[in-house]
Amino acid sequence: MSIKRQHIASDFFPEAEALRTAYDGKVRSAYQQTVQWQYFCEPQMYTYLRTVPQQLFPEALWGRFTRHLKQWCIDHLGMLPTGAPNFHLMVNGCTLGLHSDFQNGTWGFVYSLTRWQTRKFSGGETLLMRDGVPSYKKHHVQGEVLYELVPAEFNQLLLFDDRIVHGTQTIEGSMDPLEARIALVGHLRATSPVVTGALDAAAARKVVLALHHALAEPVRPFKEVQGVMSFRLAVAADGSVASVDVLTDNFVTARSGHAADDEVAAARALVLDAAARLRFPDAGGPSKVIAAVLLPLPDLRPIELAIAHAGRPDRLRETLKAQLKEGEALGFQVDVQGDSFAVREPLAGTIRIESQRIVATFDPPMWVPSQRDQFQAALNEKLGLLARYGG
Repeated sequence: MSIKRQHIASDFFPEAEALRTAYDGKVRSAYQQTVQWQYFCEPQMYTYLRTVPQQLFPEALWGRFTRHLKQWCIDHLGMLPTGAPNFHLMVNGCTLGLHSDFQNGTWGFVYSLTRWQTRKFSGGETLLMRDGVPSYKKHHVQGEVLYELVPAEFNQLLLFDDRIVHGTQTIEGSMDPLEARIALVGHLRATSPVVTGALDAAAARKVVLALHHALAEPVRPFKEVQGVMSFRLAVAADGSVASVDVLTDNFVTARSGHAADDEVAAARALVLDAAARLRFPDAGGPSKVIAAVLLPLPDLRPIELAIAHAGRPDRLRETLKAQLKEGEALGFQVDVQGDSFAVREPLAGTIRIESQRIVATFDPPMWVPSQRDQFQAALNEKLGLLARYGG
């Protein structure tokens, strides 16, 4: 399966009814409800209520959902969620106006817990604009000639290219949170190469980074092509690539959108050919490598930060260890290795507490510049606070 523009996964989570039951229990009684909701209102654009899912779901259940979501996304898209999703509650009058989210991720997702088949409201569908600009030669066009409406079916995961102009149809009907349109909403983007099997992960990442550098000149003529391709490489014991399985491919041009295009096809073929010819170190056994290529190619320099501190290194390490729990602190997943922290997600890298400075180094991400800038700014702020107050 190669996902190009959008995809629907029905019956996504085996414990969807448990999630819904937990939500119902939290909102059923107005006098006992303890959920803190943010009323998110940007006039003429957004109106809805949102909260963090941890306020609604038991910790163990929520942990199983996030692990299921993460593994499904890696297996089927070669992507990872960008932190925890938001929980959206939409009752009468709520709406999400048309917008695009390319700065947030590569793919957007909506996981619905709405009782769609028995709903007591109209609206609530996710609206996805179709490619192309209406032409005067078409005369009068309206409705789903211009867009697609995707119902928010119960236990459905909807994925779509984050560049697509999209929104949610205005809810008209009930004000009861038990009869509302409810969903988990978030974004996905590429991570550092994911390696399973005999290959050393660090060595495999070096090979993939060399691929990115080697593509710089060959892809230069395809400057109009933009998007991300993710793929799974089956690597033989001797390091040769036995097969390339494309997971997602949203290469487009502004001219053609997601329609067939010769320039897109040529760029796609170039990337796939280069991936198939990769040579990894001999590992003595087979492996799988999931990787991604962004076009136009982004900044291929590592992310590097060095922040001075005047604290005690041992105290700083303990403070950082407490902050870098799974699901916290920019979504990092970390292995402690002596005086260093080896980060696995959202990017492979290291954080070291030295005698007078905190040093962080991360792989160059296959992200658009604004996503890299946001990550770097957030990391700089987080480590800056640690340097000032953690030791």
